[in-house]
Amino acid sequence: MTYLFIQSNYSKMLDEKKIREQGIKLIEEFSRMLEKIPEIMETHYVVDLRNVTREDRGAVRKKGFDEKMKRIAPGWDEGYIVAEKAV
Repeated sequence: MTYLFIQSNYSKMLDEKKIREQGIKLIEEFSRMLEKIPEIMETHYVVDLRNVTREDRGAVRKKGFDEKMKRIAPGWDEGYIVAEKAV
């Protein structure tokens, strides 16, 4: 029993040693990779929460829009379009 306990502890120590060695190798590899990347200053852009491709403005309602919608809508009920539910 004592031998088995010592053996299992020894194998755990070997596993820890392997993990530590692999971790060090990874860190060294990443460090070598980072050396190849040129250092530049980081930039941060702060943008207002609005549409940046055009000026924000109120909706422009075209003349006769409601009548045209009523003509082409499948159904109309109390100011709302009524249509079949698509599945």
